[in-house]
Amino acid sequence: MARAQERAPKPLRFEAPYGTGPVYVVQVEGLIDNGLARYLKRALAEAEGQEAALIILHMDTFGGLVDAADRIRKDLLDTPLPTVAFIDRNAASAGALIAYATDRIVMAPGASIGAATVVEGMGGEAAPDKYQSYMRGLMRATAEANGRDPRIAEAMVDENLEVPGVSPAGQVLTLSAQEALELGV
Repeated sequence: MARAQERAPKPLRFEAPYGTGPVYVVQVEGLIDNGLARYLKRALAEAEGQEAALIILHMDTFGGLVDAADRIRKDLLDTPLPTVAFIDRNAASAGALIAYATDRIVMAPGASIGAATVVEGMGGEAAPDKYQSYMRGLMRATAEANGRDPRIAEAMVDENLEVPGVSPAGQVLTLSAQEALELGV
């Protein structure tokens, strides 16, 4: 047991910049759908009503519906409360968009974020460029809104986008926790 404690990461500690109210932890797991969008909207409203000090999204998702993720994104960008995405394992696709909409992204060792190419149905085939363009724009705007590098966000959608030293052309970007930390994601 002593060995496990020696290797365990130190707990995160920071001062919440907004009030002394409760900290809300909201689970974002599995498929991102309209039910999750409604649930998060209610959770944000409740947290705002309680003057929460912080909202933490505990994330483990491979993505889901872009329209549901966009509604969640808008709600997160609009809340006056500080928000943190804690990516426990995965924030892929629409999950990456949601994470980017928070004020701060924190990732567990072994977690990943990215691979936000829009796909059609269950087949996994990339949707036409019209949809990719929209998702690139959402990722770019969300990154800019929170002071993150928009090129990195767009590279999570567009395999043709090269980010020198980060992502070669021909590969959709997915980052490990360490890579995200080094890039200031």
